[in-house]
Amino acid sequence: GRPFHWKLTLGCTTISPRALPPRWGPLAVRAAGGWWRPPVPRRGCSGSAEAGGREPLQEWALAVSPRGRLRVRLPCQVSVRPLDPERYPGADRVLVAVSGAGGSPRPRGRQQDRVRVEYDEALEQMAIVADGVDSKAAVDVRTPVKFDLDIKTSGTGCVKIQKIECDNCKIETEKGTSVLQSIKSVNIEKLQGTSINISTEDGLLKTKYLYAESSSLSSVGGDILLGSIHGNTSLQTKTGSITVDSSDGSLKASTHHGTIDVYVSQLRKVDLKSQKGSITVKVPASLKAYLQLSGRKVDVSSEIQLKETHSASKDDHVTISGHMNQRNETDKWIKADTQNGRVCLKSQSWIQSVKLKSS
Repeated sequence: GRPFHWKLTLGCTTISPRALPPRWGPLAVRAAGGWWRPPVPRRGCSGSAEAGGREPLQEWALAVSPRGRLRVRLPCQVSVRPLDPERYPGADRVLVAVSGAGGSPRPRGRQQDRVRVEYDEALEQMAIVADGVDSKAAVDVRTPVKFDLDIKTSGTGCVKIQKIECDNCKIETEKGTSVLQSIKSVNIEKLQGTSINISTEDGLLKTKYLYAESSSLSSVGGDILLGSIHGNTSLQTKTGSITVDSSDGSLKASTHHGTIDVYVSQLRKVDLKSQKGSITVKVPASLKAYLQLSGRKVDVSSEIQLKETHSASKDDHVTISGHMNQRNETDKWIKADTQNGRVCLKSQSWIQSVKLKSS
């Protein structure tokens, strides 16, 4: 399928196409009179609108276009899954179930009246909005698999998306966790949050802007292409390549077969490793850092002046180390190590990096 186009602003993000641990497994089975859900171990945000022991307060089933959009504005947990294709072969329904806080008595008319579910045929948009709903409530939605998503939760409201194959998805949480499961590839305009964790099997991982205190992005066979990243970032792929247009903060990147190409605008600690691929490190000429570069061959641009340089060779492996524009700040360093590839250190200004990104 085509890559999704995501825009996420989150408290915490987890994106994974692989089977999640048992607590994220299918939790709902059809029972007479509604949905039955076995208990779920709670650990912070459950990340799902499927909570243990919750009986639906109200349910909706609306006829829709298979290629519509879901718009959600809620202060509670939201779970979105595709319709059962055998039961709904036309993919022309949206099913919505609202559950109250676990163990709470069924309200009479209050909670239901605060949740509005409407479908606009002209816009092909399903809207779920609410005012004053308990933050411990949960909304479970089943949509056509191609439905686009625009979901925003306030407070600690969590979002969980499963097996949706939309072209456009926008998810925003205030303090809640967002879990996205079974994604073929990830193409994100902007990621912002406290803690971000994204993994894919073979799909491309791509984002233009990444702002987070800590981020971990990994892929087994796909490439990782990042624009401007900020904070503590960890990148890992086995056979894919890694490209970072601009890194501001601490960066750890590793690949087995692929190449690494990184522009370091500002840094704390940068650690780059490849087993068989080459590594290219681009830095502004004024950057202050300690560098240690190791590979079959190491090339340092003539525009970069390394001080107190040390060079060593062993078993066709060259290591060059030295200081760039400083010698006292030991917490600012760049290490690049490839077993069978080449390491290149080049000078590149911030203006040049902007021009390259826009070209």
